[in-house]
Amino acid sequence: MNKSGNSVFLENFKRMTTPGILQKKIGFSNVALIVNGANSILVDTGVRGGMKKLRILFREAGIAAEDIRLIILTHTHYDHTGNLQKMVKLSGAKVLVHKNEFENLKTGFTPIPDGQGKYSGFITRLGKKVYPSYASPRAFTADLINSGEFDLKEYSIDGKVISTPGHTSGSQSVLLGDQLIAGDTFLNLNNGRIFPPFVNEPRLLLETWEKLFQLKIKTVYPGHGKRFNIEKAYSDYERWKKKLEN
Repeated sequence: MNKSGNSVFLENFKRMTTPGILQKKIGFSNVALIVNGANSILVDTGVRGGMKKLRILFREAGIAAEDIRLIILTHTHYDHTGNLQKMVKLSGAKVLVHKNEFENLKTGFTPIPDGQGKYSGFITRLGKKVYPSYASPRAFTADLINSGEFDLKEYSIDGKVISTPGHTSGSQSVLLGDQLIAGDTFLNLNNGRIFPPFVNEPRLLLETWEKLFQLKIKTVYPGHGKRFNIEKAYSDYERWKKKLEN
């Protein structure tokens, strides 16, 4: 890596809350790169058409695309799988998906999630009638299936992929010490909202949040929005718990 490349990576390294994690917005959703030399891992691939930004991310991290050995999909919505095929071709990486969404990815069809408000509910109803495949990925057969928990020790990483259902039945997150790469299990929207506006099982998502709160997580890398301290989710949790109890 050249001198300018080193300086770029060191500048990004200073901004990391944990060495080895870089988050980048691809389209309107995030990808996360676990930087670990020739055992690096990419979490999600962003909205289709984002390969240029992904290559920039790799340069910032000081790695080559071929250093990515694993691509983890937090779920199979199109905005998290848009560059999957091209990334696999570029890197040769294996792809991990949760067992509950393996068939979604294989067939190229993921149902539109349910809206949790008047506007989002309207969007869901309209989408299911007019464009039922809107949320779907391009068909792809994953190499690896997570049946509940997937250890990353094979990639020389002290961490694991855990099931975090609610947004979708096969949602999963990456737990690295006190850091969580969460996909759409948590968001961080401009209006301060952490609870996703589209959730298939809101009560199950709150149960997932309760379990995550007990893991002493500090920093969350969400599927949309900037990373945040997990305490920011507490007020949304209380608000939605009261709402769903009524």
